[in-house]
Amino acid sequence: MALAAHLPHAVLQASEAGCCWVGFSGGLDSTVLLHWVAQQRPAWPVRAVHVNHGLSGNADAWQRQCEQQCQALGVELAVITPDLDAAAGNLEARAREARYQAFNQCLAPADVLLLAHHQDDQAETVLYRLLRGAGAKGLSGMAASRILGEARLHRPLLQVTRAELEAYAQEQGLTWVEDESNQDVRFDRNYLRQQVLPVLRQRWPAVTRSLADAANLLRRSDVLLTEYAADDVSRLGSAAVPTGFSLPLAGLAAMSAPRRHNLLRYWLERHFTEVPSRNALGQIDAQLMQGHGDSHRAEVVVGQVSLQCFNGRLLALSLPLQWQPAADEPAISWVDTTAALTLPGGDSVQWRPATGSGIAAHWLGDTVTVAWRCGGERCQPAGRAHSQQLKKLLQEYQVPVWLRARVPLIYIAGELAAVGDYWVCQRFAASGAEPGWALCWQWPDMQRR
Repeated sequence: MALAAHLPHAVLQASEAGCCWVGFSGGLDSTVLLHWVAQQRPAWPVRAVHVNHGLSGNADAWQRQCEQQCQALGVELAVITPDLDAAAGNLEARAREARYQAFNQCLAPADVLLLAHHQDDQAETVLYRLLRGAGAKGLSGMAASRILGEARLHRPLLQVTRAELEAYAQEQGLTWVEDESNQDVRFDRNYLRQQVLPVLRQRWPAVTRSLADAANLLRRSDVLLTEYAADDVSRLGSAAVPTGFSLPLAGLAAMSAPRRHNLLRYWLERHFTEVPSRNALGQIDAQLMQGHGDSHRAEVVVGQVSLQCFNGRLLALSLPLQWQPAADEPAISWVDTTAALTLPGGDSVQWRPATGSGIAAHWLGDTVTVAWRCGGERCQPAGRAHSQQLKKLLQEYQVPVWLRARVPLIYIAGELAAVGDYWVCQRFAASGAEPGWALCWQWPDMQRR
């Protein structure tokens, strides 16, 4: 079998610091892949990683066989044993997650990982996702190559059938383990493999190739949809806001529902790795798009993201960053005002030099504390003739609703001197050419999230 035609050329090239890892279960597929890669003697190290889930009584015997095979091939083997509870639900999904966590433990930034998924596996994946109602992205199946952490994952055998792998193994005299759980049709994928695909193959002998080809076509369609979504986001103008991002509601509402949904999937996955379901997209349309989300109380939650509206924009806010001060939240003493002060919610404040604006420099010699609203506060913004209730000023300055409770209030010598970086109170304001310090309220870098 001409495996060379399917293996990414870069895998066999020398790397200054990288390693070529093979996910090695001891089964037919990974046994063939590891044997073939080892025979090529690439210029960089070849290693194998075996994940012993401990779910079968034969698990330790399989591990020993993997160790023996790697020793015979001169390949270093890493064995990782995750802690899985066989009685807990969705065992398939949890075992898969454990495998990828194990792979990430081994991989360095310059490494590649080869997995032995083949054409029959791809067909099962497409059929399984089709029955679950997946869209173009899901039906595109497993990617031939993708980023995994800081390394790279390749599936070089997606165009190779299981029958071809068996032929190679017999030709080379290879032995492999058979996982008895693969016969258990209580698992969905096993049911498709054992009960459904054989029946389809009787009628359509090339069914696995057809499904794999369909996956490739759908992957092209998904790439095109992603390009459209990226263009739409750029055209509408996605903007960073504290703890999240925003898009203009009018522009979203003017789109057709399919185009808007395509954009929102891309936008939320890009910034938060969250993909909204069809139900969630319907809720966004019904609760946030109708009337352009005039109600400030409307909210749709997608995973760890809160979607809501404010000032004509759709907001996507990170829920883990939505800290709110307690009613009795203690004030923080800002001792070293030359350094940034990190606040309990993960945001921070710091002073930056200014001339004729901000707080007059001499005030920072007094005691500076940071506190939050308790209710009833009043202040007089610089340039105004009278003081007003803080609650009304926050509304007037259009401070976003979700931020009003956590705006840091700067007190000097026990008197309110500044409200976040929105305004300075009259008594403390620098004027003319007077040196001053402007407050900068900073947030975690959402671009990296």
